[in-house]
Formats: sequence, structure tokens, C-alpha cells
Amino acid sequence: MRGIQFGRRTGRALLGLVVLLLAAGCNAARPAAVPAAPTPAPPAATRPAFAQGLPTLTPIPGLKATLTALPKQPPMPAEQARPYRELRAAVEKCNAYNPNRKLGILSQIDYVLQPATVPSDFVILYGNRWPGRMIYGAAYLSALEWKLAGRDPNSCLYPIGVSFNALLVALGEETFPEFR
Repeated sequence: MRGIQFGRRTGRALLGLVVLLLAAGCNAARPAAVPAAPTPAPPAATRPAFAQGLPTLTPIPGLKATLTALPKQPPMPAEQARPYRELRAAVEKCNAYNPNRKLGILSQIDYVLQPATVPSDFVILYGNRWPGRMIYGAAYLSALEWKLAGRDPNSCLYPIGVSFNALLVALGEETFPEFR
């Protein structure tokens, strides 16, 4: 197999082009000898006209303290964890789940049981409400799976959904009407 063949003149032209590009790149990477002029300060009101009247984003109160304390949190106490562990065992035994949804539900329950393992992204999104939001997400996946399975009340998915609703009430979250 032979490579591309260039004539002597074309080869020199290409070599010259490469050297020129390398030299230009090296000069562009050097800092300027003369400092740039200072950037003028922005005017006091920097919000564009279309953003007037929209809420301003503010940090979630206690977020820094929560993010600092969570990695040091012990597992949930045994008596408080009992309904979560029972629900987790029921999800593990239920074969009606799609394997990926089952893993997602189990990991969300595990985050609540082991607060030190919760990713900081969830805390940033939900603040101190993250346990309720984790259980809500797991309940949503169960409701979705139950709908896909034809809403069979004799399925193992239904009592799991009812258990999720009980936890959601205790956490102050919205429940799923399918499991009432």
C-alpha cells in the first residue's frame, strides 16, 4: 500500500504551510506585551428588559450546612428504617419490575437509609426535602411499572405502591391516586 505522493514543489509548499501555521499558533499562545485596557464596569441595573419582574434565584437556606453534614450522617435508626427496609425487601422480591427500574428504586431507598451516600446533586436540587423526593421518585417508577403491567390489583406492584403512598404521607409529599 503506497501513501499519497506529492511532487517536490507541492511537498515544499505543504511543509511551508505547516511551519507557518505552527509559528502563528506559537505567537498566538504568547501573552500580549501590552496589558489590555480595563473592562468598564457594568451599569447598576444589569437585568435585561425581558427579565424584569421574573424572580431572582437565591440559594436554598441551609444548603451549605446540609451538604457539609450529610457525608457524616449515620444510617437511619433501625426503628425509623423498618418501613423502608420492608418496602425494599418487597421490591426485591417482586419480579414484575423491569430490572433497570428495580435498580433505580432500590438505590433511591438506599439513599434514604444511608444519607451519607446521597449525591450532592440531589441535595442541591431538593434541599432538605431530598428524602421525600427520593421516595416520590421511587413511587413514580412503581406507578409507571404498574401502568405498563395493565394495573392488575393482584400484582405485587400494587401493595408496593400502597406502601410508597404511606411513606409519602409521612414525609409530607404528594401521593399517587393509583395506590389509594
